[in-house]
Amino acid sequence: MNISLVAPNTSSIDKLLNLVEELFDYEALPQKVEQTQQAMHQLLNSPELGQAWFIEADEAGQKMLVGHIIISYSFSLEHGGRIGLIDQFYLKPEWRQQGIGTQLLPQIERHLSKNGVKALSLEVNIGNAGARSFYEKQGFIPRRQFCMMTKSIKQEEVSLHIAS
Repeated sequence: MNISLVAPNTSSIDKLLNLVEELFDYEALPQKVEQTQQAMHQLLNSPELGQAWFIEADEAGQKMLVGHIIISYSFSLEHGGRIGLIDQFYLKPEWRQQGIGTQLLPQIERHLSKNGVKALSLEVNIGNAGARSFYEKQGFIPRRQFCMMTKSIKQEEVSLHIAS
């Protein structure tokens, strides 16, 4: 089985959003559909923010859409520059534990390295022992002394005071 990354385009964004919805359902995460759609359009129109790909499997000449991965970019003094964050990595349940992730992550790492990315991070549910074990086998190191924390920032209209 060959695994490929395929960049989405504007005509395939609905397929990508459907996969994102499957991930949110699987992880039992709350989703604000309009917010997700706006963020996806922003990501696809601003490659400096990150990249999204469909994950395709080719078995005996038949190509199948099996999931997606989204990498966002940031900057870290600790790591010496640009870093990537696996924001989403989703495989449809029937495609898990078939070696897809093992084939895919080195491809992504090579791509990111060519684009100046110094480190790759991810979040994994602490109770998901299978995923944690997989990522550790791929060279990801748990940062046990760290606790990732998030605060949503309320978006407000800012009035402009323009001097004449």
